[in-house]
Amino acid sequence: MVKKRLFCLGVCLLSLMCLLSCGLEVFYYIGYIPDSNYVDISNASVQLPSSGTEGYSSYFTHFEIFYRIYISDMLQTGKIEAQQLSSINPRLNTDYSSLYGLTNKTSTSDPPTNLENTFSYRKYYKLALEGADINNILAGGSLGGTLVFDFDQNPGVRPRMILNGTPYVLHRANVGSGIGDFEPQPNRYFNNHPDLCNTANITDKLNADTETNSKSNLEYTYVSMYIAAIGADFITTIYSQPTFIGIFMLPNSS
Repeated sequence: MVKKRLFCLGVCLLSLMCLLSCGLEVFYYIGYIPDSNYVDISNASVQLPSSGTEGYSSYFTHFEIFYRIYISDMLQTGKIEAQQLSSINPRLNTDYSSLYGLTNKTSTSDPPTNLENTFSYRKYYKLALEGADINNILAGGSLGGTLVFDFDQNPGVRPRMILNGTPYVLHRANVGSGIGDFEPQPNRYFNNHPDLCNTANITDKLNADTETNSKSNLEYTYVSMYIAAIGADFITTIYSQPTFIGIFMLPNSS
């Protein structure tokens, strides 16, 4: 009887190996986040998927937000459209165009196998929060919630992320954020400042999350943001298709 059971087990293992060797793989999927309601340079909202959305009840762990800051000589108001990106910062246009294929909901392509690498290649960092772990805030308890990004343009106001009415002050990431650690100048808040516009500070050790500009009279700063869902099975990290949140103008620090 024992020999018979061992024989059956061996047959099962052999069959599984044959299936894998034939290229038959399990495909894990987690649904994308709906397009944001991008209002203008100061506001956007995102309706987060519920636990009933495909893949979320099985694999979801948290949402991640990727960002990059762009310095500019151009003052833009209202909602920033694609045709305005080059005038703000040529690299902003390049990055947006390159990432568009990932965010296009009509695309039939599979999400990248490592979304962090995709954004890191373009020097996008992961957003952080003041006094809170963003991975915990955007974990299972956030499903079905409404996420608002508030870049109030009044001087001295610190931009916030608001989840279901609870506000969190945004921080520029500098620890374990995909490329390496850096020391944001003048600080970690998303506020415009001469030190942030200073191209001499755009180094891997200082403002690594900021994109330079060859223009003169650089006095404005904008941030571009994307959000994606992260999931996992026993050994595999699973990524949703990323969603473009918007491009916001950083309010002056004072």
